[in-house]
Order: sequence, then structure tokens, then C-alpha cells
Amino acid sequence: MQEAWKIKNDKDAEWLIEKVNKDLIESNRYKESLRSKIEVLEEKLRKVEEEENSAIERRNSYLAEYFESIDEKFKKKTKTQEKYRLPSGEIVKKYPSPQFKRDNNKLLNWIKSSGLDYVEIKESPKWNELKAITSVKNGQVITEDGEIVEGIKVIERDPVLEFKEG
Repeated sequence: MQEAWKIKNDKDAEWLIEKVNKDLIESNRYKESLRSKIEVLEEKLRKVEEEENSAIERRNSYLAEYFESIDEKFKKKTKTQEKYRLPSGEIVKKYPSPQFKRDNNKLLNWIKSSGLDYVEIKESPKWNELKAITSVKNGQVITEDGEIVEGIKVIERDPVLEFKEG
């Protein structure tokens, strides 16, 4: 049985670093070539999408103008929209509900001063402060006086080894 190759000395380590660096140069060249190709394809895709959007906008503009000329008795109306059916589909004019831009501080003050009960209070742990007075032992978080803190799962992570060229 053949033994797996291992680094036995500095010479072996240097050889491995140089070999991998050479491979990385080729890999980086290939990745750059792929990125360049992706750029070209993304530009083509962007142009096709622009053409599609332009065609849809043109179609919708003509349909909107036509929709306004249709007699009201042929349109189906609800509180939020109007519809007109055609063999190819429906022309739908929607009336969306308004958006609300809120200043929460002013709104909270108004709610409180009006005596209304529409205030939500959220509690959450002060994790950074709690973490400062705890430690990890045997996979559990404990306080300075040895009490186990409930509600925290410790997930150990493997150390990371990296090579920094110098």
C-alpha cells in the first residue's frame, strides 16, 4: 500500500506552494475569461430585456388609450379596478390603495396623547452585555457564578488555517 504524500520539510512546503500558485494563475486567467464572457452575455440580455420592456410599454400605452374610449357599460367595475375582456385577455385598470409614509415618533406621540392602545412593545435580550458576563464550558453558556444560561445553543466552529504570502 502506497503512503499518502505529506510535507516532510521546508523544501516540500515551498514546492507545494509554488505548484499551487502556478495552478492558481491559470485558474485566475480562466475565471477572468469567463467573467468577460458573462459581461458580454449580460449586456446582450440587458438589451433584449429593454426591447421587451419597450414593446410592453408601447402595447400598454395603446391599450390604455383604447380603454378610456370604451363605453362604461361594457366594463366590469369593482372598488379597486375596472376590466374589459377581449379574446386575447383582459385590459385591467387598477386603483391601488395609497401608500403611507409614517413618522413613527410623531405617530407614537399622537397615539399616546389620544389615549389609544395601538402601541407595540417588544422585549429582546441585551446580547452583547449578557455575553460579556458569560463563558462557554462543556458546550454550555454559563454566568460568572456558574449558572447555566438557557435559550442559547453553542455551535463550535473548526479553526481555519490560511497561508499568507510574504
